[in-house]
Amino acid sequence: MAFNSGLFVAAFLLFYLVYYAFGSRVPLRIFLLVVFNCLFYFLLSGPGIGILVLLSLSDFFAAKAIHSTSNERLRRFWLYYSVITNIGLILLFRHFTDWFHWNEIAWWPKVIGISFFVFRSLGYVLDVFRENIESPETNWLHYFAYIGFFPLILAGPISPARDFMDQMKRPLDKANLEGNFAVFLLCSGIIKKYVLSNYLAANFVDRVFESPSYFSGIESLLATVGQALVVYLDFSGYTDLVAGMALLLGFKIAENFNFPYISKNITEYWRRWHMSLSKWLNEYLFFPMSFTLRKWKKTGTVIAVFITFVISGFWHGTAFHYTFWGMLHGVALVWDIISGGMRDGLKNKIPAFIYNPISILLTFSFLALSGIFFKAQSMEQGMVVMEKIFHTDFQLFPAWLQHYPWVFVLILAVFFGQIVLSGIYNRLLVFWNRIPAFFVAFILVATIFFAYQITGLGALPFIYLEF
Repeated sequence: MAFNSGLFVAAFLLFYLVYYAFGSRVPLRIFLLVVFNCLFYFLLSGPGIGILVLLSLSDFFAAKAIHSTSNERLRRFWLYYSVITNIGLILLFRHFTDWFHWNEIAWWPKVIGISFFVFRSLGYVLDVFRENIESPETNWLHYFAYIGFFPLILAGPISPARDFMDQMKRPLDKANLEGNFAVFLLCSGIIKKYVLSNYLAANFVDRVFESPSYFSGIESLLATVGQALVVYLDFSGYTDLVAGMALLLGFKIAENFNFPYISKNITEYWRRWHMSLSKWLNEYLFFPMSFTLRKWKKTGTVIAVFITFVISGFWHGTAFHYTFWGMLHGVALVWDIISGGMRDGLKNKIPAFIYNPISILLTFSFLALSGIFFKAQSMEQGMVVMEKIFHTDFQLFPAWLQHYPWVFVLILAVFFGQIVLSGIYNRLLVFWNRIPAFFVAFILVATIFFAYQITGLGALPFIYLEF
């Protein structure tokens, strides 16, 4: 039941009418949410819903056990139990399944979104252990509503339980629902994913990366730039869609993107890109590791950063090209740490109107080139693309432009559009919120119709559903 399917649209509209009507009755609101969560996930994952239920029960009782005792050894026992269980499930249903091809076994469950709902569930247990959550949830159905929340279960954002639970237990505030902003997010997500990302991927980027040896250097270079934009449009488009749906249901979820390609260095990029994952890794992995290594000062920080990003690469997939991508970003962040003084000196000497554009261009160049190993199906395929790029004949560019004029226009529009939008975004929202609700609804319908005319039923799946 994909978001662009007629079945999902019809089911969501029917569910929302009932949910909105009974939104002031909190127990019924939560029950309706659980029912739709289960229906949605079962239609996507089938038997995988059993794993979701078992994990929610496991961590629900582990958190209660941690809270109920002051014995530190018992508290740590239940914490380690939860960590091993959660990481074990990711290894079993993601990594081991890929390594041993268990997904080819007819009865083996396909647990979609496991990397995301495991991180949300494990984060909850860690928060209870650290007493960031003073009192754990006492009603399993409420906890299951959080873990199985259908907008977030497939690919995040990784919203922490401490933010979500309070919102869930309040009546639906119909007077302050922010419907206009929700529709803005829905329209933004539809355009990013089903118009821009789908067009760039289907008409150029995927063709090059599927058979890179058949394409020229200039095509490989432009496909490399294109894939960086495609993954942003795809994932941020997904985030906008689910944020819009969540807002209609009365939930403000974690922000995930903040114009990442205007970043002037890799550290800034990771503050703007997949922000909920970055925050999770910082809070539960990097900070504890760097604290343990604090006696080594900057060296300890460097080690913690590099290990964190190697793990991040491994989290994305079992193939080595994902780990290599994580290693590249780890090295880039280490460079940011050790070169901070030198870059500050250059920044003071070079005018901002020169320094900033060059920094943005260099950062984006690294992101696009390292992204080859994120997009490629193997290290070998990634190296073929890199080799093609380093043998680029720019004299072929006019011929390429004749074949792909709209692809080039979209690449420029998306890249420079981020720079422009980052400066006017807040003013755009103020203007949007002044538009009458009936006209906003008309814009949403028109956007859906336009996207359907562009992609029909042939929209590519969301990239991050693989993880």
